Amino acid sequence: GTFLLVNTMLSKINRPDLTQEYMTASEYEDFTLYDAVQDGPGEPGTDYVVMEPGDIDWEPANQVNVSKDIVNILLIGQDRRPGETRQRSDAMILVTFNQETDEITMTSFLRDLYVQIPGYGYNRLNAAYAFGGMELLDETLEENFGVQVDGNLEVDFDGFTDIFDLLGGVDVTITKAEADYLNLNTYGEVHLDGATALSYARIRKLDSDFGRTSRQRAVMTSAYRQLRQLSITQLYDLINQVLPMLTTDLTNTQIMSYAVKLLPTAAGGTLSTQHIPVDNGYSFATINGMAVIVPDFEENRAVLYRTLGGE
Repeated sequence: GTFLLVNTMLSKINRPDLTQEYMTASEYEDFTLYDAVQDGPGEPGTDYVVMEPGDIDWEPANQVNVSKDIVNILLIGQDRRPGETRQRSDAMILVTFNQETDEITMTSFLRDLYVQIPGYGYNRLNAAYAFGGMELLDETLEENFGVQVDGNLEVDFDGFTDIFDLLGGVDVTITKAEADYLNLNTYGEVHLDGATALSYARIRKLDSDFGRTSRQRAVMTSAYRQLRQLSITQLYDLINQVLPMLTTDLTNTQIMSYAVKLLPTAAGGTLSTQHIPVDNGYSFATINGMAVIVPDFEENRAVLYRTLGGE
């Protein structure tokens, strides 16, 4: 009876539309709104080196032989707006659960990373999702960084806002510049509702895409801490309302299996965050008219190898 109840509840979650038509490479270029160097991933005034794809030192990554105690779930925030069917992955956060050490690591992959996309050649990382959804994005992460994704969870802008409102908003420490950008009359630790949390998580013009992903992780960290304070009844009610706003490629059986397996770590584990590319592990460049981040693949793969418990 419990299995049937949970299975019915999990059936509310959305699954990827296998009939969806994704972008072509030319459509992606037309759709991209931030090619100009002055609106690139670096801070205003960043110097971008002019490069060609052939200048990049790249070869396929070896897949990390991860510990059996590691589970990787990729959180995808996609920027579909009302009336749009095609979209890019605006946020990509890999949540790594290490059951042996009771550690949870949130790793942001910056969307302007210049990578090899299987079947499409070099492009920004977020183009992988536009070209082929979760499956191609997972393949791209594995091909470039050796990361094996066990499952994906996706939410769009409207879903993000609704979920954080259901959670009651989040407490985040913001700067005066961020408060001014959000038209708030106070800064420091503030309480953000769903719409303001989304605006905060998407701020980029104040600094860089590194700052933007840091804000995303701050919002997710606050939400995680609040979830840990909920009672079983409150958590059940919240999940029941949130599921229709999510899309996943996991089956109901897989979700239940991971939930049971990861519950101790999720409930009591320590949380840390990081970003890829790592500090001093990248350069800013313009390639084919695009302002991008060229990662030092060897250095970034080494960091992920340690994070993922490579054996």
